[in-house]
Amino acid sequence: MKGNHLSLREWLQHTASAGYIAKGLIYLTIGWLALLTTIGLGGSESGASDVIRKIALWPFGRVLLAILGLGLIAYVLWRLAQAVWDTERKGNDWKGWIQRLGFVISGSLYVTLAWQCATLVFQSFAQSQSSGSSQSTERLMGLPGGRWLLLLIGLVFIGVGIHQLIRAWKRSYRKNWHLQSRPNPPLPLLEAIARLGLAARGVTFVLIGGLLALAAWRLSPSDAQGLSAALDLLAHQPFGDYLLGAVAVGLIAYGGYCFINAGYRRVRHPKN
Repeated sequence: MKGNHLSLREWLQHTASAGYIAKGLIYLTIGWLALLTTIGLGGSESGASDVIRKIALWPFGRVLLAILGLGLIAYVLWRLAQAVWDTERKGNDWKGWIQRLGFVISGSLYVTLAWQCATLVFQSFAQSQSSGSSQSTERLMGLPGGRWLLLLIGLVFIGVGIHQLIRAWKRSYRKNWHLQSRPNPPLPLLEAIARLGLAARGVTFVLIGGLLALAAWRLSPSDAQGLSAALDLLAHQPFGDYLLGAVAVGLIAYGGYCFINAGYRRVRHPKN
């Protein structure tokens, strides 16, 4: 039985590492494109879906998308394992189940991206074009109670963003790192990357949540946009270039934080 636990734990470790690397590559690319826009060297305020479509146009783009898609599937499986086996020791009370449900929701956000990678690999680029955030939101708002559901989703995004900012401030991410197994880790550098990355992601999530809540309040699906719209909103504020540049660097740092998790993330024994 012990051997089975170790084998399962090793499988989860590799799955988590692959998932964090794929997630880190997406955020690294998003931040880099936004930074290029800030310094006037092209680029764009892109979201995750936009980045995946751009990668499809790169040399060997379909090969890269296949690898990225597998990594995203690994991340989804890792999040599901956290929820099902309670690897984070959240418990079985109501608070623990809410946190475990959060793992499922976090993983489900990347299912669409993994599917988009698969679509771009096996079909033509034209066939993979999405209908756009506003059309999806319009369908959601057309459902009974859809307006309130959209408002709830917006509030959840705001809550997650605030939680990310709190994690950056309190450095609570450290409890998930197994630093003792790595000789002389550059802890100040790792912490600087983690705090900057979490803070930037927190800011963008709060902005996304605000846009979704605004769309629900105004009954205007066109206001409901994702990360690319949040970055565009920053760019059009006073001192927008500086704001966008700071968040772009932060998103690059968040990609680095994901890479750190790939190497240092603690994976506990699954609970029965």
